[in-house]
Amino acid sequence: MRTLLKIGFLSGLMLGGCDTGFMGTPLPNQPPETYLSVRDSSLVDKLPERLVSTVYVAWTGDDPDGYVVAYELRYYALGLSPPGWIRTTRNDTLIVLPIEAGSQTADVVFEVRAIDNEALADPTPARTVFPIRNSPPEIRLVGFELPPDTTFPVFSFSWQVSDPDGAINLARIEVSFNDSSQFVALPPEVDFVTFVGNVDRDDPLQLETSARVYTGRAFRSTTIEVPGLRLDAENTLYVRAVDQAEARSRLVHYTWHVKKPKSRVLLVNDYRKATGGVVMAYHRAILRDYLPAGMPIDEWDLSQPYVTGSAGNTPRSDALPPVADPTLRQTLALWDYIYWVSTATVNSIVGNNLPYAAGVMDLFFEQGGRILVHSPVTQPRDPEANLGNPAILMLPLSDLLVLPDSVRRLELASGAAITPVNVLPRTGESLPPLKAHRFFINELPYFAEGGAVVPLYEADYQYLNRAGQRRPWPRPRTIASISADARVALFGLPLVNELTGGPELVGADGDPEAGRQAVMRLLQSLGFPQR
Repeated sequence: MRTLLKIGFLSGLMLGGCDTGFMGTPLPNQPPETYLSVRDSSLVDKLPERLVSTVYVAWTGDDPDGYVVAYELRYYALGLSPPGWIRTTRNDTLIVLPIEAGSQTADVVFEVRAIDNEALADPTPARTVFPIRNSPPEIRLVGFELPPDTTFPVFSFSWQVSDPDGAINLARIEVSFNDSSQFVALPPEVDFVTFVGNVDRDDPLQLETSARVYTGRAFRSTTIEVPGLRLDAENTLYVRAVDQAEARSRLVHYTWHVKKPKSRVLLVNDYRKATGGVVMAYHRAILRDYLPAGMPIDEWDLSQPYVTGSAGNTPRSDALPPVADPTLRQTLALWDYIYWVSTATVNSIVGNNLPYAAGVMDLFFEQGGRILVHSPVTQPRDPEANLGNPAILMLPLSDLLVLPDSVRRLELASGAAITPVNVLPRTGESLPPLKAHRFFINELPYFAEGGAVVPLYEADYQYLNRAGQRRPWPRPRTIASISADARVALFGLPLVNELTGGPELVGADGDPEAGRQAVMRLLQSLGFPQR
């Protein structure tokens, strides 16, 4: 600190005498001065147009006999009493100047004063008046992440919000189900939300419920719930943004159907051919005969679009949520048991539905989930592009068969033996011996090796070489298997003729019900509830 002294000399000081030191009285501490980067004390009527309500302000301070240690600032509408000072050590800030709720413009006083090292404040703070205006925020739903036309009571929405006055001016996001006059507030920074309905499967009269709110793609839990979600009915979500001055964006909305889950068992129709009705009726009947009498079965139709032509490059079903994590992950976890019937799963990641789902089935399995997949196993369309296919990683197989150039095709002749090779985990039961009831050339066996996989059926395949000769196929020959922990089972040959509804596999003695019996024993090994 610099201290100014009044210096006096002793009246009796003799010429040539010795130095007797300084004497005097310190000057009083001088207050600091404060300067705004805005030189005008008022900008009202001096600007061609009003400023947005979020403004950047900078200032400096100077102290003649010390140094500035801090600043104090305040801002308030012109004509109102000043609020208390806000202390800061910064020299600038981005602030939202206040506008009375419902107003679009305001004249706002901004004052700042320096504080010196002896806690003395500038008695004449730097001051200006900002003429500001408030503009309403804007919001839009992100189109490519909207829910499908029909969902179960787990669905996500994302939106983009902008505010001409700056993101700091946003106060909240408001959402509502089916009521454009009553809203629930979400934090302003939220731009992705997953709603999970509070569903009571055992209450057939429950037609409406609330939905818990989870924010972000990390599925962060909140205490927020939104009422008014209708079950087995059409719903409309309303969303709007609100800023600090209570200015509201336009109301955006989206309408879709929410299906109530009624069972712990889900039947997935992933049979993507026009003949799927015949096939699904067969599998639906198996489940109804096996499950406890009267137990409902939830169904999810992923069959659209159908496979057309021979290329097989079908887009993934648009009935699946466009966001796998967290939306599909949380949806699949609604059930304990899944019975999945498909036309294709392992031959391509692109287009097939199961690879998309398998990548997020960890929560389903963590909660004790079990799944039986009926799907032909075919050679990959592009082996390099199919590497890491999540369906292959989930299913009880160790590798796919890629035919060597010397082999034209594999054949499973009508009447060929399909032999059980291991007992089922958990139950210790054997599967019935079967035989092919038609000629198979498109469905291949697969490798099922290692301790994590239990082969269940092997089929007597032959191969046709380039010279047109038929020879017994050595290996692999597995066409059905189960994981050693009895969580996942795979049946790789079709059980029913998709045109006639007759059996494709029969018992070794010709029993047409043997294929159904094999499936029911698989369900028992997986722990599906039974009558």
